[in-house]
Amino acid sequence: MHGGLLKSASAVAIVAAAGLFANANAADLGGDCCADLEERVAELEATTVRKGNRKVSLSISGFVGHQVMWWDDGAQSDTYIGDGGNIFSRFRFTGTAKITPQMTAGFTYEFGVNNNAIGSMTQDNGGDDLGGATAPLLRDSTVWLRHKQLGMVKIGQGSTATDNLILIDLGQKSSASTPDSALYNGAFILRGNNSVFGNTNLNWNAAIRGHESFDTGRRNHVLYETPTLIGFTLQAAVAEDNYWDVALRYAGEFGGFRLAAGIGYQEDTEFNGPSPSIVAGDVTVRCSTNCDVKASDLKGSASILHVATGLFVTGAAGQRVLEGSFSIPAAGTAYAGPDLTWWYLSGGISQNFFGIGKTVLFGEYLNSEGGLEQSAFLATTNNNYRFNQVNTGTSTSEVNMWGLGLTQHVDAAAMEVFATYKNYSLDATGFTGVAASLNKGASGVADFQTVIVGTRINF
Repeated sequence: MHGGLLKSASAVAIVAAAGLFANANAADLGGDCCADLEERVAELEATTVRKGNRKVSLSISGFVGHQVMWWDDGAQSDTYIGDGGNIFSRFRFTGTAKITPQMTAGFTYEFGVNNNAIGSMTQDNGGDDLGGATAPLLRDSTVWLRHKQLGMVKIGQGSTATDNLILIDLGQKSSASTPDSALYNGAFILRGNNSVFGNTNLNWNAAIRGHESFDTGRRNHVLYETPTLIGFTLQAAVAEDNYWDVALRYAGEFGGFRLAAGIGYQEDTEFNGPSPSIVAGDVTVRCSTNCDVKASDLKGSASILHVATGLFVTGAAGQRVLEGSFSIPAAGTAYAGPDLTWWYLSGGISQNFFGIGKTVLFGEYLNSEGGLEQSAFLATTNNNYRFNQVNTGTSTSEVNMWGLGLTQHVDAAAMEVFATYKNYSLDATGFTGVAASLNKGASGVADFQTVIVGTRINF
């Protein structure tokens, strides 16, 4: 019996050795049959798909998210199916290598796939009207070096210090909500209560955000991050196109509460940029030389969670100041540009009521002032929506958004499903031309409503 077992084991060993020999020969990279075992293993590794190499570990992660959006602009309604919003799909490759016990190096490649982005949909297009499949968009391509006592240095295309700074949220609302609310409905055109469009350039994105997102865009940069000290981390970055920013973040837990917060400042200067179109009374004034414009943003967010009950409050706020180096003949002095101020507040409860993962119930509110003025200030043409803020200061725009939502996390599948209702209203004055009907007291801008149901699964 034992002899039979030994004979069988010997036969298995011979077959395995023969297979190893055959594979090694098939993967022969220039060695010979007498090469050591280390070389044989390296040759076999070269013929297989594997997680990283023997020096740098590689991980693949990301998520896929989709949603169905119903909308109503007061005169028209429809239902679209799309990506984007706060959760457009993405995948990333992350590599790490340990150099010494104190020092590690790594890299990140991240791509996004944003077909049929709901933030790009309008009353005139939706679904397949936006076109076919789009190529993956590069979001991050960075290399970093981290020392436990000295901090981290990062270089490449990706997030600077203030990116995601306004998104701090311990309530885990996740896909259902973001302070940068124009991600959900930004391209939809403002429509008066008389059912008339103001202009295709007058949309909710311009009304809420002004000329760019509340959150910081990614760009080529060099960033330094300090080691974490009693919960605090400081980051600073310089980037192409005359950009720099700095941010301070904190995370900690005490007395049954978790707290996370961040505040940052950024400057983005465009030298000899596009010629803005500004209205001084009824005269359109353009800058022909030295058209420098600097945008300065101060922003941040904070969130607090009571661990035992799951009750949470999250807030974010920011101000963007525009400065132009040109002067307006009618005014005789340099014009600083209109400011944009905004704030966001949400609160609710996050508890594992059903045993499958956290259920998050929340309400939210957003206020933004000055968006349309900033958008007009930086426009390359007047686009039929002119303001008289240069001389009189009477042009105003204010957006208020309120919403309710639910997010259900499913831990076993690394998944979430969500549903949210949002209502946007706009009060504006100072429009002329075809947009005059949008002025408060004329017809005014109709409220915009949306219901979004969606899901996301992480990997």
